Amino acid sequence: MNILILTGKFGMGHFSAAKAIEEKILSEHPDFNVTVIDLLEYMFPRFGKMAYRMFNFLVNKCPLIYNVFGGLAARGNNAPFKKIIARKVNCLLKKHCTDVVISTLPLCSQYVATYKKIYHSNIILNTFITDVSIHDEWINKYTDLYFVPSGKTKDYLLSRKVDKDKIVVSGIPIKASFIAKSKYLKEKRVLIMGGGLGLIPSVDVFLDVLSHLKNVKVTLIVGKNEKMFHKYNHKYQNVLVIGFTNEVAKYMKDADLIITKAGGITLFEAIQSETPLLIITPFLNQEIGNAKYIQEKGIGKVIWHKSDDLFVDVIRFLKDETVLKEIRHNMRIIKAKMDKRSYLVNALGGF
Repeated sequence: MNILILTGKFGMGHFSAAKAIEEKILSEHPDFNVTVIDLLEYMFPRFGKMAYRMFNFLVNKCPLIYNVFGGLAARGNNAPFKKIIARKVNCLLKKHCTDVVISTLPLCSQYVATYKKIYHSNIILNTFITDVSIHDEWINKYTDLYFVPSGKTKDYLLSRKVDKDKIVVSGIPIKASFIAKSKYLKEKRVLIMGGGLGLIPSVDVFLDVLSHLKNVKVTLIVGKNEKMFHKYNHKYQNVLVIGFTNEVAKYMKDADLIITKAGGITLFEAIQSETPLLIITPFLNQEIGNAKYIQEKGIGKVIWHKSDDLFVDVIRFLKDETVLKEIRHNMRIIKAKMDKRSYLVNALGGF
């Protein structure tokens, strides 16, 4: 069986979900052929790179403008260059002898839907939604199944007249390495990652005070930000600075608290690893929706204003084992409600 997973790198969440789906399928069906493709880079290599640079600039430097553009895109599902893309999608599907298409990006779903309409194709199209709070850009009548993070996401699809039989509450796909293990370390561990550091007011003061707490270890993952790595590496005692790493799951499972942004993938990685979340000042529309979900489900705390005392909240979390246990319990409840049974059977059209 040949499966094509289409995604994009508007943030790494969509791509991470695609790789997790690939891992899951191959673990259960090693004889299948699974290909993950960044559709934008595949179709328009030069334009794709420019679009990603623009996206990163808007998210990091002009989030209000990004929210405006995101709101306009969310009003409908009008993907540009439809006929051109449909021809290219047709060639791509033939090249890979595709039986099933899986999408983790709304733009990919829209383009495959356009292809199905123009070419009168019956190929299976399944969409994995990667944020709790969504808009109409994810929805089209040519999608066969939607795999959604939560009941809240399902309710939104139902309100938009999507057939309930086409919706599976599966959570966001996460690699198996994030599945929780017992927290056995004597000292408390705080993990800061995913851009969380850039949102912390008075970063140097915060890290200095936190690093001097007894029985507290801090891990700071800065990714490919070499400037930040050199600035903080070996600067504070009990603060381990990590650059780009493929072992995020290890650090997350060892942590008692994650300080981070409210990305959809990070949210469900934390749920799988049963690690409480502390979210700092969400400002992108999808992050605000994810942050509200965290509050509603009791799986962490959201700091909505930078003026709030972050240090006090961190200490309160680390000292109150009852709260930490309650959060982990709530995360286990969420995992128990995910439809694991139908995950692959439905996604592959019953194969």
